[in-house]
Amino acid sequence: MAERRTDHTTRKRVAEMSSEEMRHALLVSEKADLPNKRAFDESERSPFVAMADVDGLKMLNDHFGYSAGDILIKRFAETLTSVGLDAYHDKGDEFLCRGQTYRELNKKLNAAYQILSREPFAVVGMDGRIATIEGADFCFGIGTSIKEAERSLKHQKELRKTINGHWQVGR
Repeated sequence: MAERRTDHTTRKRVAEMSSEEMRHALLVSEKADLPNKRAFDESERSPFVAMADVDGLKMLNDHFGYSAGDILIKRFAETLTSVGLDAYHDKGDEFLCRGQTYRELNKKLNAAYQILSREPFAVVGMDGRIATIEGADFCFGIGTSIKEAERSLKHQKELRKTINGHWQVGR
């Protein structure tokens, strides 16, 4: 990425942005169209936080290309909000959610898991062919802080290492 001070195109675009456009650019993840980590940090605290991570994104990217991974990230973001989660895109395939209770977050994240794992979606492979992915998995951890949620997520990932077949390409 070019340095903003010497990248005149970027500098001109930033100078022409309204304050609302600037705020959107600073606080919204372009890839997931959700508030980003900065927005999470600046928002009101909640008693519980969840960290979620999409399973198999690297394998999907390697097999079908980054555009397929981007589709999955966007799909995951839409699924989180569809079940009523206060969701934020952290980075890559990591998402954060806020909730008032452990039970609320757990219930909504499990609902999101059911949706994402059961609904197929189409991607275009690097060879230009359309493939159907038979659903996707994700892990999540819940805690009273990001660090606690991260530890819980790590534990959940270790428990799932034995599960096979995260990605099944439909014919």
